[in-house]
Amino acid sequence: MRRNKRALGAAIGVGALVFAGAAAFTNSISFTNTNTTVAYGSESVSGATVTSISYGLSTDGTTIDSVTFIASGDTSGSVADVGFTTGGGNQPTSACGAGTYVLSTGTTYVCDAGGSGLNQSVAGITATDIVVH
Repeated sequence: MRRNKRALGAAIGVGALVFAGAAAFTNSISFTNTNTTVAYGSESVSGATVTSISYGLSTDGTTIDSVTFIASGDTSGSVADVGFTTGGGNQPTSACGAGTYVLSTGTTYVCDAGGSGLNQSVAGITATDIVVH
């Protein structure tokens, strides 16, 4: 009986360590894409610190129609451009315009296909390029 209690205690201890290790690993990621459907995770940002990014895909999922990102702090006096890097190099950027500042979250920029020139094919994208200026 005494041996069973030790074995049970050891098993619980190991399980707790595994759980704590898994939690520590997932918390170590400081920034990831929120839309994993696009399946790439590299962002190149200049002029701001981006805290989140999401992608709007076409109905068939083959093109990115919009990019929404949040920059920390008040950068609403600036405008932004978004582009992509593919296997062929950097693609032209598209103007997003000015952002909207909300004290609790930061400045949100919405870049959509409506006149911005997005509609980038998802195939071959290796990075999202963001410039706030």
